[in-house]
Amino acid sequence: MPSVDVRGGQLVRLLRGDYAQETLFDQDPVDLVQSFVAAGAPRVHIVDLDSARGRPDAGSTDVVRAAVSALVELGAHAEVGGGIRDMAAAQRWFDLGAAFVVIGSLAVRDPAAAESLCAAFPGRVLAGLDVSDGEARAQGWTEGGGDALEHLERWNEWPLAGIVHTAIERDGTLTGPAVDTLRTVCERFRGEVLASGGVTTIDDVSACRDAGAAGVIVGRALHLGVFDLRRAIEQFTAGTAS
Repeated sequence: MPSVDVRGGQLVRLLRGDYAQETLFDQDPVDLVQSFVAAGAPRVHIVDLDSARGRPDAGSTDVVRAAVSALVELGAHAEVGGGIRDMAAAQRWFDLGAAFVVIGSLAVRDPAAAESLCAAFPGRVLAGLDVSDGEARAQGWTEGGGDALEHLERWNEWPLAGIVHTAIERDGTLTGPAVDTLRTVCERFRGEVLASGGVTTIDDVSACRDAGAAGVIVGRALHLGVFDLRRAIEQFTAGTAS
């Protein structure tokens, strides 16, 4: 699944989740999501990085909205994350046409509220398990959120669409996924796991699949032209490398 991260209304990628190590890409996010669909992607992962760390930016919000609208018009699914910390925020994205939302900080810090949100939108919410050195991270990866694996026991009881597991130490590095950690997560969580962080090649996708992941999320490698999205979609079955 292709990924689009927006900060300050522009397409960016962070290195290991560090806002001080940001790469700005001279590509229009809306044009980009349209190109992903043209390449065969049925679903695109979109993150508002400003909202993710609690500093909403009107420009970023507008860009994400436009990207979601473009995907809806093309018949593709939008998966939106960043700053979704209550029922109203999730509802706004669903009203705009998003197929799924991703909750990170809420799932880690306020399990009761997160479970209620999942119950209100069964099968449409993914929990974000963003991990660094075994610890879950929150607030745009800037704050700790406890032992990562302990959250999975709770999340197994929620009506989630799945989880997004991000290996922060690999994110944006083009060094391949953290397969061993991913395998453990897939063994502990009974639903679908989307792997993120370091995925760079077709072989990386295969490794994630073999570890138990239902799909992968690719960002920097795609924007740099290193990862061939069309080839990946053609090679893997629908839903495995979408």
